[in-house]
Amino acid sequence: MKFFCYTVCFIIATFFFGACGKSDLYEEKEKKLDSLSGAVNSIVKELQKTDTLVLQKSITRYTWYKQFVEQNVNDTVRKEEADNLQHFYSSGKNLESFSTNRKMVLKRAVLISSQLAKLSQDVKSKSITQQQLQTYSEYEINEASKLIESAYTQQKLFHSGLEEFKSALKGVEMLIRSRNKGELPTIIKDTVSF
Repeated sequence: MKFFCYTVCFIIATFFFGACGKSDLYEEKEKKLDSLSGAVNSIVKELQKTDTLVLQKSITRYTWYKQFVEQNVNDTVRKEEADNLQHFYSSGKNLESFSTNRKMVLKRAVLISSQLAKLSQDVKSKSITQQQLQTYSEYEINEASKLIESAYTQQKLFHSGLEEFKSALKGVEMLIRSRNKGELPTIIKDTVSF
C-alpha cells in the first residue's frame, strides 16, 4: 500500500513539476493525462479488491450486537467491558462509513475517468486551445488528487476499523453471552469467523 501511495504521489508531482520547457504542450499533457488515468484506475482496483463479504458480515454483526446491547445491558459494566464496547461502536461506525464512502468514491472515480478520457481525446485532436488545456488539465489533476487521497483515507479507515472490530468482538460477545444465558443472539450465528 505504501508503494502504491508513493507511486501516486510521484505521478502527481510529475504533473506539477514536470517538463515545463517541452516544445509540444499537447503531447506533454496527453502523456500526463494517461498517467493520471492510470493512477485513478489503480486506486479504483484497490477499492474494488475490498472483501465486501467480510465487510457486510461485520456490519451485520455490528448492527445486531449493538441492538442487543442497547436493549439488554442497562446496568454498570466493568472497565474492560466498557472499553470493548467503545472500540466496538467506534469500529462499527467506521465500517459503516467506509461502506457508504466506498460507493461514492467509486462513482466519483467513474466520472473523473470519463472526464480524463474526454480531455485526452480533446488533446489528441487539438480541439482546445493551449490556455484551455492548461486550465482543464490543472482542474482534472486537482480533482484526481482529491479522489486518490480520499480513496487512500477510506482504505486506511477500512483496515483499521476491521482490525479494531475483530479485537473488540470477542469481548462484546462475552458480554452478550453473560447477559443471554451463554448464547449469542441466534440471528447472528453465521459461518464467517473473525
